[in-house]
Amino acid sequence: MDEMDRDFWNEAYAEDPNQVVVADYLLDYELADLRPGAALDLGCGSGQNALKLARLGWQVTGVDWAERAIELATQAARAESLDAMFIVGDITTWKPSRRFNLVICTYALPGGDKTRQTLNTARQALADGGTLIVAEWDHSMSAIWGFAEEDLLSPEQIAALLPDLKIERAEVRRIEQAFAAADDPRRHTETFANIALVRARKP
Repeated sequence: MDEMDRDFWNEAYAEDPNQVVVADYLLDYELADLRPGAALDLGCGSGQNALKLARLGWQVTGVDWAERAIELATQAARAESLDAMFIVGDITTWKPSRRFNLVICTYALPGGDKTRQTLNTARQALADGGTLIVAEWDHSMSAIWGFAEEDLLSPEQIAALLPDLKIERAEVRRIEQAFAAADDPRRHTETFANIALVRARKP
């Protein structure tokens, strides 16, 4: 990944971590039928979702390339004595040393060919019978936010990059008040967001 991008995220987490975090709209529902085990959060940021998993009894590993985000996540886990460890790493190339019952990747797909590489990391990390949950801004948001066409994918496009997994869900969820706060820089001209959700299982 580009070092300028890494610097951008480190500065963002140093200046105001709350403006970087994306609220979780979908994970609670997707976890309801899963028994806690080993979980991996790819692109974990400052650990919002990883810490949630740990509070639910999961043994969590989080990976993110922003050193400042990993510092914040580690501090939060220690403060609550949670079973969570955090690693500085590039999720497009990082190689897991073990397999996980659950892998999540939420709003962390980097776009273009790097998205394929990230999903390859997720597939390699998944244990037999394990579940992968991907949540990302849907392709329909590209025009609204002025992103390049290849930066955001539809659920179907994400699912197509997981050829060896059984797709359990691939759908768009519309969140009406995703950016309701008036000072949220991600608000743009709309408060809603369409989210591409893919849930898959390794046979």
